[in-house]
Amino acid sequence: MYKKRNDPPDTALQKNYGFTAVDDYDTRMYILPHLIDREDRERIIAEHRAAPRGQACQPGEPAPMHSKPLARLIDKLRVVPQAGKHTIVETKPWEEYTIGLLPGARGQAVELTEERYSTREDAEHAIFLKRLKALLEIYGIEM
Repeated sequence: MYKKRNDPPDTALQKNYGFTAVDDYDTRMYILPHLIDREDRERIIAEHRAAPRGQACQPGEPAPMHSKPLARLIDKLRVVPQAGKHTIVETKPWEEYTIGLLPGARGQAVELTEERYSTREDAEHAIFLKRLKALLEIYGIEM
């Protein structure tokens, strides 16, 4: 069957196989071992709940950082396609934060859900849990 001139090539490069394979390997080697064990996973979730955006710096002290497993997990959860990605929309300045879904194309409206939170940290943690659950489902792990 002949391809039209404007059809994108059907190659491994076009389908981004290299990135997907490396990403899957990194997930299985460096992230999943901490998520398979329920106690370890609960510790990571509790750490995120305590400081979803990190902790404040103190004068003369190095910046407190998330643990390595949590930092890797957060990086992994941030790299998802834009269409349908959860985001925070400040619906009432400093009072109300709503979970929205990105449209995936520039200029289109963000779809707001019914989920409302009184602090940005609560909204951040809610999104973290949603993305974590989606990741675990991909690898067949029950939350």
